[in-house]
Parts: sequence; C-alpha cells; structure tokens
Amino acid sequence: MEYTSITDMRFGRGRALIAISILALGLTLPLASVDTAMAQNAVRSWGMGGAGVATARGLEAVDFNPANLAFSSGFSLGLASAAVDVRNNAIGLERYNEITGAHLDHADKERLLGDIPAEGFKLDADMRASALGLQLGNFAMTVGAVGAGSGNLDKDYFDLVLFGNQMGETVDFSGTDGEGYAVGQAAFSYGGVLHENEAMSLGYGLSAKYLHGIYEMHVQDAYGSMSTSREEINGEAFVSTLSSQGGAGWGVDLGLALQMGNGWSLGASVENLYATMQWDNNVEAREFRVSAREINALNGDRDNSIVDSDTTLTADAYSSNLPAKLRLGAANRFGPLMVALDYTQGFEDRGTASTTPRFHLGGELWSDGLVQPRFGLSAGGVAGTGASAGLGLRLGVWKVDMAVLSRGELDPNKTKGLAFAAGSSLVF
Repeated sequence: MEYTSITDMRFGRGRALIAISILALGLTLPLASVDTAMAQNAVRSWGMGGAGVATARGLEAVDFNPANLAFSSGFSLGLASAAVDVRNNAIGLERYNEITGAHLDHADKERLLGDIPAEGFKLDADMRASALGLQLGNFAMTVGAVGAGSGNLDKDYFDLVLFGNQMGETVDFSGTDGEGYAVGQAAFSYGGVLHENEAMSLGYGLSAKYLHGIYEMHVQDAYGSMSTSREEINGEAFVSTLSSQGGAGWGVDLGLALQMGNGWSLGASVENLYATMQWDNNVEAREFRVSAREINALNGDRDNSIVDSDTTLTADAYSSNLPAKLRLGAANRFGPLMVALDYTQGFEDRGTASTTPRFHLGGELWSDGLVQPRFGLSAGGVAGTGASAGLGLRLGVWKVDMAVLSRGELDPNKTKGLAFAAGSSLVF
C-alpha cells in the first residue's frame, strides 16, 4: 500500500490553482492599454501626471478633449509612438527585491500576505501604439491600436500558496476574475467655436471612432474552494470564459473647452460616450473544471480521485461596451510655468476603469530652447498615488516627447508599477 502524507497532497498536484492563475492573470498579457488614448496623444500628458483636458492642442486634443481643436492651428504629423504600463495593487519594488530568490520564514509570509488587499491581487498590463496622426487646423485623424486588460486573484489563493492547506480550513477562490480587449482604432475629430466675445471663447469638439476588434476575452464565471480535514482533502475549481478574435464597432467622444481672457483654460470631455463592439469572429466559449474528492493518506489511486476537463465550444456573436470616462480640467500659465489640474472618473468599476475619482496635477516649463521639462503627481482611481517626469525636445519642426511614471507610491523604491511612453511628431 502506498502511503502519501497530507503535506504532499496540495490540492491534486495544484492543477486547479494553476488553471485559475493562468486564466485570470493571463488575460492581461496579450492585451493593450488602459483606455482608448493613443500613444501619440498621451506622452505629454503622462509627463504631467496625466493632466491634459485643458492643455491638449493639435493631435493631443483628439483623445483628451477634441474641443481644444477649436483653438488649434497649423499642421502636425504624428509619427510612430508607443507606451507601456504595468502595475499591481499589492507588491512594491522594494518588497519584490526582498522576496525574489529569498527563503521566506513564517513572519515573512505573514507580512507578504498582509500586503495583499482583501479584494485580492490585481494586475494590469497595458500597451498602446500609434501608427499615424494628422492634424490640420480644426480637423484631425489618428490611427493606432488600443485596448484594456485586467486580472484579479482571490487573496485565499496566496494564503494557500504561502501556508499550504491547513487542517480544518476551507479556502475560497471566488474572487478570481478578469477581462480584456485589444482593438485597432481610426478616429476622425473636429473642434469648432460655439460662442466668442472679448472675455471668453467657448469651443466644442467631437471624435468619431471606427473600432476594429482584434481580440476580446472575459471571465463569465469563476469559483473554487478546498477543504482539508484529518481524514481527507476535497476541492474544486471552475473557470468559464468567452472570447473572440475579431469584430467591429463605433465610438464617440465629446468635449467642451473654455478660453478665458485672464489666461485660464477650462475643459470637460467624455471619452467613450458611446462605444460598442460586436464580436463575431471565431467566438469560443471555454470551460475548465478540476475536482478532487476524498484524497487521503490511504488512497493510493490519486489519479481517479482527481478529475479535470477542458471544453471549448463555438459560441454566438456577442457585444461589449468600452468603459466611459469623464474628464474635467483647468490650466493657466504663470510666467514660464504652465500648471494643469485634471479630475477623471469612470462611470463603472470595470477592468481598469474606476468610479473612484482620480486627480492629476502637472507642470510644464516653457522656453525658447530645445528642452521642455515636465513633472506631475496623481492620486486615486485604480493606479493610486504616483509621480511622473517628462521631457519634450524641439529640433526644428521635429518634436520628440518622453515620459515615465511610477504607480501606487511616490517613493520609487515602493512603486507598484511603472509606465513609459515615447513619441515623435512633425509640427509646422
């Protein structure tokens, strides 16, 4: 008779835990950015803590506030740009360096588990790219790739990984979830003057977007649990997802902008006021299930006690909406320093969108030289507190912008994420 200890029986070789991990967090890896702002248009704002609704001009106005095209002039051509943003809600850089490759004693594990919020470990992995942008006076056209991805693992999962299945304990993984999408986007934007007098000028703007679906996946249902007694271990895990490899849709952004005679600029915009996708290419419904029943020290036939299934079926087309976001902002110039403050808020808690308000404070030093430094702070929302720095280089008509942001903490050693963006354009 084969003897197997309780310590060795970690939930049927961990297959259920691995399934949940891959299907929840794996959703974010092939996906793109946090919202539908293109890389070309976001770099300057990222350097200023994310502020941009009152300051964006030219191509930058397309995503932050199309109404600012009413006050844009000249001609600009956006070149290839890219942005990457990776963050979590629990583990900072300093803690990551402490635990990587180290032996963790009981106190270390308790501390690590305490870092994870009650709602679980959330990971956002974002990327975006812009291929082309064209702005001529009040009109603009941009082309690029955008999207959003987010995954969440229940805190009980990490309790099990760190401390094992304790006697008399039941752990639950029902807080596991994830969703994401990636789309190509072509936006056509216009801004006009609604009212004007000596004291102020009020502008309006609209961006109409054609959305070409590249990929979408979301968890429809996910749960799991495991209980350990003196006699046996019982557990189960289930994940069902719906995915598609293509579709099409439309979106609309609206904005208002107010230019005051005293130098103040005010702005308001709604991103994705209407934005819906119809996913109809290679639609699949997948179900993965693992169950473990009556695993005990005297049961040598563990393979028959553990049953798993992985089923993929063709499914009907379905639709999804891109999360809407409100932006409000104000900006003014004080000598060579331009200061901007933005307020952003999502209309739902979904993926990387949040109904928790987020504030962005940024500055930009204006000069006649080649270098234009930027800096900013942000707080609230999904990403939490962060700091940013950016740089603009003017080389004749060629403009190069770069930005780096920390996520979750102001202290770089405790940051829970990092973002980087770079782009270039020709401005005439």
